[in-house]
Amino acid sequence: MYYIPHITVHINMKKLLLILLTLTIYSVSFGQSMPEWIYKLPKPGNNTYLYEKEMGLGSTENEARNQAIARVFQSTALRIGQPISSDEIFRAVQNNTEFSVIARTFKLNVHKVCEYPTRTVDGNYKVYILYQVAKAGNIEPRFDYNFDECYHVQQYSNASALLKSMFIPGLGQIGKRHYAEGILTLTGEVLLVGVGIGCYYSAQHQLDIMKKDNVSYSDFADATSKYNSLQTTSYFIWGAAAALYVFNLLRAVTLHPLYKETLAFYPAVNTNGDNLALGFGLTYKF
Repeated sequence: MYYIPHITVHINMKKLLLILLTLTIYSVSFGQSMPEWIYKLPKPGNNTYLYEKEMGLGSTENEARNQAIARVFQSTALRIGQPISSDEIFRAVQNNTEFSVIARTFKLNVHKVCEYPTRTVDGNYKVYILYQVAKAGNIEPRFDYNFDECYHVQQYSNASALLKSMFIPGLGQIGKRHYAEGILTLTGEVLLVGVGIGCYYSAQHQLDIMKKDNVSYSDFADATSKYNSLQTTSYFIWGAAAALYVFNLLRAVTLHPLYKETLAFYPAVNTNGDNLALGFGLTYKF
């Protein structure tokens, strides 16, 4: 008699789901990176202008944006030696005057290119602005309007998103801020794999019944029918899981990172008396 070795794998689904959920939240909240131009200014397309950036900080996104825009015009006026008071600039910004209108009003050769809002650990807002500005006041700049890297996230390039989705399906999409698709992909893959594992062990149970020495004909026939049915079902489920996995990899590479997210997680500080604890914040924009 030959004995076939049998390996039993015990999977704690609750712990597996908890680990996946933890990794997902970590990826959403701390895995996000800012656009590359925040770390490294782009090279200008010609010698008549420069790229510069300013940052504003405030308790609201609009307050931080206004501060950043005001700093753009202040630094531009200083660069070209234009005598403009800070009060005039702040009044124009506070009135929500369009950027291009302010530039024409004060005769400042500056062009806004990108804007990026984010949150700080203490819950405040930061807004970064990338702009093109004339090299000098006596130069009529030829601005480059074809800059298309506002959405390019440094650490969530296609290669990085692909690598993340290879290990945990959906993380690449989450990193590019397609949160709903990423979470649905991860959930779908977990469910398919879980059901597939369940079908496999149910089929093995029916196979064990079929192998019993004293099994009746009716029980043997019933177990055989169930075994074949479970085997067929498992093939479809594993096929669907494999198809979803491949589709997940393709989407991780082809998706464009979203700039304005509707759902956002961010690190936040929870205060309770004198105690401080790092936690998570959640915003949803309608």
